[in-house]
Amino acid sequence: MALHLSRLIHSLFDEVDYQETSFSVDAIARNVCNTWEEAMTNPMFDVVVIGSGMFGAYFVDKLFRTSKAKRTLLLEAGPFLVPEHFQGFPNIGLAVPDPMDPSGDEELPREFVWQMPWRGNTNFVGTPYCVGGKSLYWGGWCPRLTDDTLSNWPATVAKYLQDTYPALEEQLGVSEPTDFIQGALYNAMLAKAEAVWSQVPTLTEVKPPPLAVISRVPISGLFSLNKYSSVPLLMSAIRDAIAEVGNDDARRRLFLVPRAQVVKLDASDGIVRRIELFVNHEQRFLDIGPRCAVVLAAGAIESTRIALESFPTAANPAEEKMGRNLTVHMRSTTTVQIRRSALETPGKPLTEKLQTAAFLVRGKTDDGHFHLQVTAADDRQGDADQMLFRMIPDIDLLKEVVNAQDADFVAVTFRGCAETKGVKDRPVGDPGLRWINLSPELDGFGFRRAFVNLAISPVESRLWNAMDEATVDFALKVANDDRSLIRLISSSRDGLGTTYHESGTLWMGDSPETSVTDSNGRFHHLANAYCTDQALFPSVGSANPALTGLTLTRKIAQHIASLE
Repeated sequence: MALHLSRLIHSLFDEVDYQETSFSVDAIARNVCNTWEEAMTNPMFDVVVIGSGMFGAYFVDKLFRTSKAKRTLLLEAGPFLVPEHFQGFPNIGLAVPDPMDPSGDEELPREFVWQMPWRGNTNFVGTPYCVGGKSLYWGGWCPRLTDDTLSNWPATVAKYLQDTYPALEEQLGVSEPTDFIQGALYNAMLAKAEAVWSQVPTLTEVKPPPLAVISRVPISGLFSLNKYSSVPLLMSAIRDAIAEVGNDDARRRLFLVPRAQVVKLDASDGIVRRIELFVNHEQRFLDIGPRCAVVLAAGAIESTRIALESFPTAANPAEEKMGRNLTVHMRSTTTVQIRRSALETPGKPLTEKLQTAAFLVRGKTDDGHFHLQVTAADDRQGDADQMLFRMIPDIDLLKEVVNAQDADFVAVTFRGCAETKGVKDRPVGDPGLRWINLSPELDGFGFRRAFVNLAISPVESRLWNAMDEATVDFALKVANDDRSLIRLISSSRDGLGTTYHESGTLWMGDSPETSVTDSNGRFHHLANAYCTDQALFPSVGSANPALTGLTLTRKIAQHIASLE
């Protein structure tokens, strides 16, 4: 067990430009982050963003690039951790913690930065409190929403998403095939899937994998972009903001202040006028001008908590819309081993060393949408992800891994993801529905926590069963309907609180009577409060919310940049 260390090494000076630990110089974080006092050199901001995760960091970059006049303050509750997705490094000891019962939370970070700020009726993983948030950890799958899912969105927003998806897919690296997934196994698996999917009645199509892993740059001579995280964009914007004005913080257009926990927004007469927060556990207040846009980007659960704590839409809790329409995903994971011979075609035996394969299979029943994220690898231990999303810088070690293959079987994992549909016309509180409300329990700052209630309806349960049945049928079809060519390794269902895809609780729409926010993410009942995360989604289908959330964030950033 490692010895405990002092928090910082001793210095002969009371103040230093760069702090040091026993092992490192805090250069990267210091070059992009600021203290509260530095940011308050000029406290007159045009935009304040709460949360620097997947959407908040991207929003800030797009706003900075679009508007050359607005000054932006980005507040992040956690510290700076790493400068890009953790899978872009060799194994550096970062991981996602296991789900836990929120009632057992000891208010201490797990795996360095993961915390459990809310309470609920089931197990959750929590959320990472750090610059970049879940964009440092996410899986990378980012399919589009289907047209029938988008039919539940405001028409102008749906059209914007459809028109702008290609721009974000280019940024993420899914707009065209790359060398990330290639080789004989991929070609054989995709060809087999395309040949047999139509034999399973609930499947609708097979597509190459929409993975945000490696993005080609449009100009030669530049490095390719690694697995997407919003942090590199944020860092680039901040360094450009510094370069514009040198050390003149009063004129700087962009600041990032970490360890700044926003607890409440004080609003009156339809305007947010003050932000209450704790910076390194010391209480602070920031006065807000009526033209300053305050943007929630803390994730669906925490953004909803702040909104409910700060500016409820109704005096009667039974009439409160915020917190309704909560959607999550129902997820199952099945891993099998299929004999190589089942994947071979005449004249194309799979005798070579095989690489990783991945592709997407969409499905639908009368009850809703689902999709299967399929990965495959020729691994002796039956691990279909053995060669997926890893950095192995030692070429000799890489060859050893490749050579340790199973000569007879290919491991294939089917990760099923099925949609749930939010309920907008029922008040929160029913244990049979999904919703977010304020808990009577207070957090360490003395404010009410969120309470998250998750459940599924009989219709949703039927869809989950149909997806699992389709997974089994499809796996058998890939194995030529010959059970001697396939063997089950594992099969399980994930908890509802473990997918990180909570969405919908501040949904957008054209009417204040039937929605919480407008088509630009602004709260209907407030002139200067916005949201820019998946809490805005009227519906989400079965898709990971990252692609749609980033595309929607681009729209909101463009709108706020255009404001006088």
